[in-house]
Parts: sequence; structure tokens; C-alpha cells
Amino acid sequence: MKSLSRFVAILLTAIVLVSCGPSDKIWPSDKIGPMRVNRYGHSNSQPIWDYCSDRMTESPGVQRTDCTVPWVDELFIGYGIRGVDQAQRDVLWNARTWELYIDGYTVDLPAFNVADFDSEQDGTRNEYRVWRIRLRKIPVGEHTLHYVMHVNQAIENDPESQSPGTYELVVNFTFEAK
Repeated sequence: MKSLSRFVAILLTAIVLVSCGPSDKIWPSDKIGPMRVNRYGHSNSQPIWDYCSDRMTESPGVQRTDCTVPWVDELFIGYGIRGVDQAQRDVLWNARTWELYIDGYTVDLPAFNVADFDSEQDGTRNEYRVWRIRLRKIPVGEHTLHYVMHVNQAIENDPESQSPGTYELVVNFTFEAK
């Protein structure tokens, strides 16, 4: 009986240790090869969206885009949503869940946090929320960002008019040499 109790105790300990083990997701300051994946702070990161389209499909589906990014020290790759005011932005954000894959690696997006800001475009002020994520020491060549946004409920007056479903943005970009 003692050996059975000891065996059960060891088995339970092993299960707990395995379940608490390291995550296989990318966290801030992790590397993918030589490339660093960092939380975006106050830096001079160049937005990837200056070179690549950030448009999702109008209805659930996959949007693919190919682009070239000139050499930069840091590349901001955060993506998110916009609302007409803070209240709508918050409701839109809460109605969505997100995934990101960089070169096939799963990113733990909540570990990178979000940034809220407002911006005026064409005379209209909008409130934005984006994931705070950037790349550094990017190797020259082909890379892929794959954002998956699950719209879990329709929100009245959504500026993007997105209906419930899964939207994917696959950005295949070539990072140029210095």
C-alpha cells in the first residue's frame, strides 16, 4: 500500500511539473533565429504597415499580401482595431480574440500588452488599440506574419462592418539588406 501511495504522489508531482513547464509560445525578448521579438515601447520602430497592406477581408476569410520592407533597425508589427470613441473601441476589442504567428512560431500576444491611442485621419478622430510588438535584428530574406482575428459577436456601427467569424491577414514580406 505504501508503494502505491508513493507511486501516486510521484505521478501527481510529475504531472504538475510538466503542466507548469515552459511555454512553446514566443514571449517578449524571445528570439526566432537571430531575430528578437520585443514589446514595443517608445522607440523609432518603423511600422510594417507603411510598406504592407493591413486590410482584412470584408467578410470572414483570408487576405494575403506580399510586400518588401527596406532595412530598418526595428519593425513595429502591432495590429488591432479602431473605434469612433473609447467606449466603442473597448466593445470592439472585447468582441474579438487574436492569434499571431511569426515565421510559423506562435506568439503569446497578451504577454506583449496593448497600446491605446487616438489619431485623426481625413478630419475624423478615431480611437485605436494595437498589440505592442516589434521585431529587431531581422535577417534579410523572406518572413511571414499571420494574424488571426476571431470576431465573436457583431457590434453595432462597427467601422469595419465585420460580421462574426474568423479573419486572417497573411503578410509575406521580404526584408531587404542594409
